[in-house]
Amino acid sequence: MDRKQAKELLPIIQAFAEGKTIEIRSNSKYNPGEWIETATPTFDIKSHEYRIKPEPKYRSFANAEECWQEMKKHEPFGWVKYKTDDVYSFICKIEEDRCYFAVNVYWAFDTILEKYTFADGTPFGIKEE
Repeated sequence: MDRKQAKELLPIIQAFAEGKTIEIRSNSKYNPGEWIETATPTFDIKSHEYRIKPEPKYRSFANAEECWQEMKKHEPFGWVKYKTDDVYSFICKIEEDRCYFAVNVYWAFDTILEKYTFADGTPFGIKEE
């Protein structure tokens, strides 16, 4: 391994040390080129190509109906959690582009996605494929 290769591999090794999922590119005849999770990467750069598994991306809700449909999938219903601490808030009203909290405060969907998760830890938005 040369310095350039070490520099490219270092962030992947750091991510593995932090508990992130590492993937290798498959070279099997059944799924060539597909990225596969590996629990025990060898970091053999001659045999495998490595990457940190991409985090899913989320966008804010487009409208009240989309927000409502996603909210119905999460328990406890109507509750969100502030990302930086253990403060929970209840959403008591949804309008076309915002949610009102029980304390008579409202935030736009994109602001809630940035600052809150659903109470179950899922981002307050729509997962994009």
